[in-house]
Amino acid sequence: MTVEDRRPSGDEAERDGYELSDQIGHLLRRAYQRHTAIFQRRISDLDVTAIQFAVLVAVRDGGIMPLTRVGAATAIDPATLRGIVSRLSERELIVSQNDETDRRQRLVSLTPKGRDLVTRLLPDAVEVTRETLSPLNPAEALAISFLLKKLS
Repeated sequence: MTVEDRRPSGDEAERDGYELSDQIGHLLRRAYQRHTAIFQRRISDLDVTAIQFAVLVAVRDGGIMPLTRVGAATAIDPATLRGIVSRLSERELIVSQNDETDRRQRLVSLTPKGRDLVTRLLPDAVEVTRETLSPLNPAEALAISFLLKKLS
């Protein structure tokens, strides 16, 4: 049996009702890819990824905070978050230290350089969201934001 023999025909997709391009996971991934491309094009500091920016903003909003709270705020798993924080620390955008009351916890905070970067990038980040939602009318933009929050 060849690969072609195992490949479903277009008729099978019609029969079983599963069309990839209609699936929510596929649509979310495509929308996220579009958003990421817009972020990469618009953000002036090309050394900051969208996920790194999310961490910087969460830490800015939370002040000195444990990594577990940063993870909860950004929905980033602990292993990935440690790598992101390490890279941001190397760039002197974040400092981390052990919590004196709970040695198992790592606390993170923005450095002045990190705070300045977030402040400088925020107007562009607002534009990234605006451009991501630009194909939608205001009611649709509000609806998709509401629905995605409900799914999160």
